[in-house]
Amino acid sequence: MTRRQVLCKETPGGRIELWLEEDRLSLWFDDTILQSEISLHDPAVLPNPANRAMLAHLMFGQSPRHILLGGAGGGAIGRWFHARLPGARGDAVELNPEVARIAREYFDFPPPGSRWEMHEQDIRDFIRDSDTAYDFILLDLEEAQYSPAWLTTPEFLRACRERLSGDGVLTLNLIPRDADHYAAALATIRRVFDRLTLCLPVAGHDNQLILAFRQPPAAGAVEAGLPEAAARWGIDFRPCWESIRRHNPPGSGIL
Repeated sequence: MTRRQVLCKETPGGRIELWLEEDRLSLWFDDTILQSEISLHDPAVLPNPANRAMLAHLMFGQSPRHILLGGAGGGAIGRWFHARLPGARGDAVELNPEVARIAREYFDFPPPGSRWEMHEQDIRDFIRDSDTAYDFILLDLEEAQYSPAWLTTPEFLRACRERLSGDGVLTLNLIPRDADHYAAALATIRRVFDRLTLCLPVAGHDNQLILAFRQPPAAGAVEAGLPEAAARWGIDFRPCWESIRRHNPPGSGIL
């Protein structure tokens, strides 16, 4: 099995590396953060378990029509949605122009003329100026290998909540500095979303995914619907569901 470096470049946001192993192309930040991974031959597959976990909300039966990715990275999830759900519209917001270029040139991000658009700007400005109602917002952002402090402020979270459709879901990939940071961030998210939240740790990573809902999802039907969700999306959501049940006690707002 041969692993080959395709690109290594210093940018204002840190070092970017691309690695190719068999048919998998991966994007790394600062040697330590695997941001995106794709199968070159099948856009409908997400090889990276962390990327698959970021779509855990789909096991609740949602089929989003409008999607917002805050922090596009390699664009693996946008590419996947474009293949799996071609009728959906998507906006990907990426502050680092070099990362946006890599998503287009190396990671097969949906091209101009598709139903997807790449915006090179700060997600805070994009959220502030947007009037679109999104069914799914994914925030996957880091500064110096941690989630930026502004990401979990009440002001920014309320702005995100206002941009969600009536049954919309926000998934936040939280990379906490320590236990206190995590506890404070989670408490703020729960307040803004009236405790309609679920925690989903990412196995083998320091990441904590937080799912926040505008209205309670149909959690009672999830387990019976897992085979159908796997067939629909090509993802086995059972590990995510088992992790959610372990880390969210009954009566916590949704379960």
